[in-house]
Amino acid sequence: MGLRLHKAALFATILTASLGCLQPGIDPVFFTLLSSAHPVAPADHGWIVGATQSGMVIGSLIVWRAGARLPFGLFILCAMLALLASLATARIDATAALLGIRASYGLGMGMIYTRAMSAAAAWRPNGAYGAVFLIQLLLSTCVALVAPAVARAADPGQALTALAIVPSVALGLMLFTRRAEQPAARATPRIAEQRHPISPSAWALAAASLLFICSTMMVWSFTGALAIAAQIDEGVIGDAVAIGSIAGALTALSVMRERALMPLPLTGALAGLSLLAPIPATAIGDDALFVVSIVLLNIGSTAIIIRCSGMASAASQDPFFRRLVACTHSGGMILGPVIGSILTSAFGDAGLLGGAIVTISAGCVALILSGLWCRAAPEKTDDLPVDRAESAGTSKFYHA
Repeated sequence: MGLRLHKAALFATILTASLGCLQPGIDPVFFTLLSSAHPVAPADHGWIVGATQSGMVIGSLIVWRAGARLPFGLFILCAMLALLASLATARIDATAALLGIRASYGLGMGMIYTRAMSAAAAWRPNGAYGAVFLIQLLLSTCVALVAPAVARAADPGQALTALAIVPSVALGLMLFTRRAEQPAARATPRIAEQRHPISPSAWALAAASLLFICSTMMVWSFTGALAIAAQIDEGVIGDAVAIGSIAGALTALSVMRERALMPLPLTGALAGLSLLAPIPATAIGDDALFVVSIVLLNIGSTAIIIRCSGMASAASQDPFFRRLVACTHSGGMILGPVIGSILTSAFGDAGLLGGAIVTISAGCVALILSGLWCRAAPEKTDDLPVDRAESAGTSKFYHA
């Protein structure tokens, strides 16, 4: 494959992964539209998020375990399933039916995301995760600005229908990537997937990734409901998501480099504080403070998730483990909303805050343990760096 075509295919893979994980970034706006278009109570938002992420985690686990054995046509079917589910979301208003529809959407996008993200991470872990989050945040900004405008100009149902463009574009990108892959796949013999040892430090980083994503989603999935309860205007919510996404995009640019600017445990502690900001901000009910809290949440979550995921992927050359790191994203996305729903139902907002604090603290402990294990057992110098080892063959890139 020519270098120019290879770069185009790499960018298409990164963009596909960004679309695969776009839904969590637009959830506050999505649920505002959903509650306006259908009789869905804000208290049910967490369960709908849980249904979406349940499907996503199942899809991720399928790709994690089966890997390159899955035929490409299956991922085309996944994109079509997500497209149909997206269209049905705008037309069906029964909450029970919506749970199944959103689970189907999550299943399709979860499989697409895990395949694309693990393939992109074979290139350069921090750079790949940084690029995916950067594009996801920029797309979230566009949706946060455009979707409410469409809802005001037409109606919320049409704004929900317009979101079907996400799986449609993902489908087109995968077809392009497939065409770009075919010449190299014919020229390069398919290599059986090899397993590599995984260090305790890598496992700790993967655990930290799961915990910080879980705490992010625990707060993020209830942000819309908390804002509505505090009588914060829908336009303010959309503006906050847009401004927060821009701040997160700038953060992604700053952490895409492979060398960290500050110790990882310190990043985790600062990020943890920023993740908690929307809870007291919505309790106060001030619009400006709410916007600031969303900005802080986006900065903290973007920085720590990119850094943990990138370092975990770089800590092992094992493609099986690299797919597992991608799975921590969908796993955390379901655990966060479900745990948040349980705690909120049992203890109110105080339960949500307490659960987030415990999860963030566990993530910080995992980061500290990772550093201790890394110093106790330094990496072998005869191993190839992950980006060189995993991208030695073009066909391996596409079947990661």
